[in-house]
Amino acid sequence: MDSEPAAIGLVGAGRMGSIHLEALRRADGVRLAGVVEPVELTRARLARNGTATYASVDELLASSAPDGVLIAAPSDQHSQLIARFAAAGVAILCEKPVGVSVEQARAAAAATANGRVPLQVGYWRRFVPELQALKQRIAAGELGQIIQLGCFQWDHELPSEAFRSHSGGIAVDMGVHEFDQARWLLGQEFEGICATPAGSSRERPGDDPDHATILASMSAGSAVVVSLGRRFPHEDSCWVEVWGTDGHERLEFMWDTSGQRVFADAMVRQAEAFARTLSGCPGEGAGADDAVVALTVAGRAANALAASAAR
Repeated sequence: MDSEPAAIGLVGAGRMGSIHLEALRRADGVRLAGVVEPVELTRARLARNGTATYASVDELLASSAPDGVLIAAPSDQHSQLIARFAAAGVAILCEKPVGVSVEQARAAAAATANGRVPLQVGYWRRFVPELQALKQRIAAGELGQIIQLGCFQWDHELPSEAFRSHSGGIAVDMGVHEFDQARWLLGQEFEGICATPAGSSRERPGDDPDHATILASMSAGSAVVVSLGRRFPHEDSCWVEVWGTDGHERLEFMWDTSGQRVFADAMVRQAEAFARTLSGCPGEGAGADDAVVALTVAGRAANALAASAAR
């Protein structure tokens, strides 16, 4: 007999929340338990489509008993929301980065450990088949010793100032994806880090440049170059390039308009993995420790960017 689908609530129906909402609707083994959204107009729009909506987390928890929750609220609210759901015994899939500082990520990790609830972090790259295959090839030694990994993430349009105010800056908002991806692909940890803003500092003064280049040394000797940009002629794009002693690989796994399908499909796989965890299967994807490490590296990169800009 087939098991019942996991009842998963969603917190936040903004830019990322809308993408997660569609993924939850498409995912096998998932039933949407409702959406928490503070904006009344957004709640009304969702309600017209038959979606149960709530103005607060307390309303969701009082009205239904979700098996899990997907947090897609602004980044600086992640830690407190995780603590609230962990205290209620609800398993959590949280959009990256689990806060905007390593202290917030550690608090979130402690809250879920104390509440004994799973915490999966939304590093969706781990659910892209092309990247999974590349990771397997690297682990099998098919490319030899990895000399350098390049991770590129370039967005089509600049974010709004409202978004920036909650994002933690480019090293947190964008960089954490690349830091997690590099650790996951290579099986190595970050050691030395240096960084510089790219382009004219007059475009974006201060500690949140629109473009940045980060260079890191890894624990087994590989070098990692992370290239981040917020203004690109194509639609949002991500790609990787690997140089090994026995091979080279370049994957434009999310490129221009076709990349949106890759992104959306990975979100569905991520939600399905979370649902399997709720049914008792081993956790998949990134966890609390991965969030702490990614934000630790992001903090170091942000400091290096600020120091470079000040020179």
